[in-house]
Amino acid sequence: MRRSPVIVLSALLLLPPAPAQARAANVVVLDWNVRGETADMKAIAKVIRDSGANVVTLQEVHRRPGADQVRQLADELGWDLTDNAHFGAGDDVGPCDDPQPGKAGNAILSSYKIVERVTIPLTKFATCPVNRSLAGVKLDLGEGAQLRVFTTHLSPGLSQTSVGRREAQAAKVLDYFGNRSPLVLTGDFNAQPADPLSKRFRNAGWLDAGGKHANKPTHGSARIDYVYTRGMTTTSGSVLATTLSDHRPIVMRMVR
Repeated sequence: MRRSPVIVLSALLLLPPAPAQARAANVVVLDWNVRGETADMKAIAKVIRDSGANVVTLQEVHRRPGADQVRQLADELGWDLTDNAHFGAGDDVGPCDDPQPGKAGNAILSSYKIVERVTIPLTKFATCPVNRSLAGVKLDLGEGAQLRVFTTHLSPGLSQTSVGRREAQAAKVLDYFGNRSPLVLTGDFNAQPADPLSKRFRNAGWLDAGGKHANKPTHGSARIDYVYTRGMTTTSGSVLATTLSDHRPIVMRMVR
């Protein structure tokens, strides 16, 4: 028997609505080791604005009494210190055997609201060398989309002892993440792409976005600063030319 149009329409109206899907969010990540004490946060903010970055990850950031670089940068960018910034302390400011007031570490700032924060210590040295940490946030990208972003700064040096420290720190970072996705992990890893440490990250399923989109030196003639991703689509990237630090910033454009 042929159904009437009215009955068919009524049946369609009774069907449950399709589940809402999170919209695609455009994320522009800028990563930069800003060289701590000498950092000119006003000039650094201009580089960030000109790049179009809406997520900023920094290493060698200082928060000292009367000289809070996280607050300075947030103010320059017009981002709220509470909602849009996270500082993950690594160690005291100054030489590790002669600490000065304040803390040094990594920072994440974003025009997106930060809804979760975490700081994971990677070392527990009594004095020297400088202690290292991993800072992370969960960002609310809007309309159901979220993204976790992390940044770190591993120990420098080419001696066997230094390489061993760095490898141990990297192992803690990899163990912390497991197989979770989507993620963005940035930082100064003090390792070049051909080094075993860099290969460990790639073998663990991390995409070296710089290797594909911005394969240029970030410190002198070496590429030791990285933007690693999982579950993200990176569309383009670049290493910016600037002398504001001894490191050059990396910019990656991606879609969540």
